[in-house]
Amino acid sequence: MAALRSFDDKHARLRELSGETPERARAELPRFLGDKSGFLVGEAADIAKQHELRGLGPELVAAFMRLIAAEPKADPACTGKCRIVEALLAMDLNEPDVFLAGLKHVQIEGAYPLPVDTAGPLRGLCAHALIQVHHRQALLSVTPLLFDPDQVTRAEAAAALGDSGQEGAAAVLHAKLLGGEGKADVLGAIYKALLRLFPERYLPVVKEALLGSVEVDGAVEAAALALGESRVEGALSALREGVSIHSRGREAEAVLLGIALLRTDAANACLLERVESAPEAAAGMALSALALHRHDAGLVARARAVVLARKSKKLAALFAERFERE
Repeated sequence: MAALRSFDDKHARLRELSGETPERARAELPRFLGDKSGFLVGEAADIAKQHELRGLGPELVAAFMRLIAAEPKADPACTGKCRIVEALLAMDLNEPDVFLAGLKHVQIEGAYPLPVDTAGPLRGLCAHALIQVHHRQALLSVTPLLFDPDQVTRAEAAAALGDSGQEGAAAVLHAKLLGGEGKADVLGAIYKALLRLFPERYLPVVKEALLGSVEVDGAVEAAALALGESRVEGALSALREGVSIHSRGREAEAVLLGIALLRTDAANACLLERVESAPEAAAGMALSALALHRHDAGLVARARAVVLARKSKKLAALFAERFERE
């Protein structure tokens, strides 16, 4: 085959290779993994993953190490490096040197008004990778990322620690809470991780945040969603208490959504009860939360009956908007 010189020609050939046989892709992908463009390297890594070409592991590793040492312009936003890590993980290729290098990588790129570090998502992804491959020093290596300047990295590190199944991970996550965290997204990741690791111990901690003990904008919402997604015993009781405290605005909406996320008969009954008897505005928020289950015909029928019984034009219009419009 003639040499492909332009970016567009190479990109076009990679698109073709995604539809070729694994054997054909295996023969051509190494040269693309050696390309100077991180984008094209990432495309090649995706095709290797698609065809499950585990034999390309050494080439994927070499491409990652080359990109991590290159100038930022070779791989803007670390997209190529991230796609290599994703390919390695998808093919169950345990490459700790790659994951540890990515965990420490910082990539400063020009932006307005100040340059920014674009490697945060890569560090977070590598945190997940070390946990996923059960690296013996995963807990030691990932924990410092809870203090990373980038909030995406901190949140992903918390989520990764939550996947570890280790009580030691719960301890460091709790310590991070006690030391302070100013971003709601990170708090949410920590709350979810704690409820996954040690629910009976940390449910009271997350409940306190739900009731307003954490002075961070969005902390109540983060706690409500973490409780709902956890589906742990005691979550509904905590959320019902949250309903009694947060009666309006986004906090009230988040608490009701947390109840809907529990996906239990008791949780749905709680919401239907509010649609039936709460003041119109509060009933509307509960109805909106129930719309999460708009594909459950039985529950929709029950909600419709409750709305019709109230004879409220506003609730009827809201029901039509949230449950009947695709």
